[in-house]
Amino acid sequence: MRRGAGEGAGWGWSLLLPPGWSRLPTEAVAGRAAARRLVGEQLAHLPRDRTAQLRRRVERELRQLLAEARGSGAGSVYVLAAPVRGLPVSATCSVVVVRGAVGDDRLVAELARVLGRAEGLVDLGVRPLAGLPALRRHRRRTVPLGDGGSGVHTAVDWAVPLPDGGGAVLLSFGTVTEPVAEQLVALFDAMAQTLELTAPEDRGHARAHARREAG
Repeated sequence: MRRGAGEGAGWGWSLLLPPGWSRLPTEAVAGRAAARRLVGEQLAHLPRDRTAQLRRRVERELRQLLAEARGSGAGSVYVLAAPVRGLPVSATCSVVVVRGAVGDDRLVAELARVLGRAEGLVDLGVRPLAGLPALRRHRRRTVPLGDGGSGVHTAVDWAVPLPDGGGAVLLSFGTVTEPVAEQLVALFDAMAQTLELTAPEDRGHARAHARREAG
């Protein structure tokens, strides 16, 4: 396994990625092209004339998930487009760091923008994550899939307060592959539990050490 990583507001984060996850941009044109390439790679071993409908469906699902992530402010997402129990799956994971003190109206507004509406709420509660009390939300709601049809979007969101009290790390997972949604929710929670945060001062020390080693 490898770790996905990024930073925001000075804080670094990393997350363990199971095999099969790839990083894609959420920008509409680039994301559409990347989704098409990824689906082509995942289904390359199957006869193209027999998988045309499947390719279109998976691409459509990925575009919907990328649009959801783009709306939450993520510039890129980790995408699963590989078979699970023999079924082609579309799933995403995005991480966004937002700044603002607890009770700050700007932080509240940003959290509301990233997390979106509470439509289709299944579960909401506080659970430990990265050694911190985190808010976990599980939703299921009907969304359009871009071809006149619709599907059920299953989402798991985690809001983890930064240890310095100056903001939060938001993890958003989603899938529209309904037959294995329950199994994917378990996978999403397992991935979230691998979250590691790096404080700004620790990142500064690491960079200084790297410069000394290079010099």
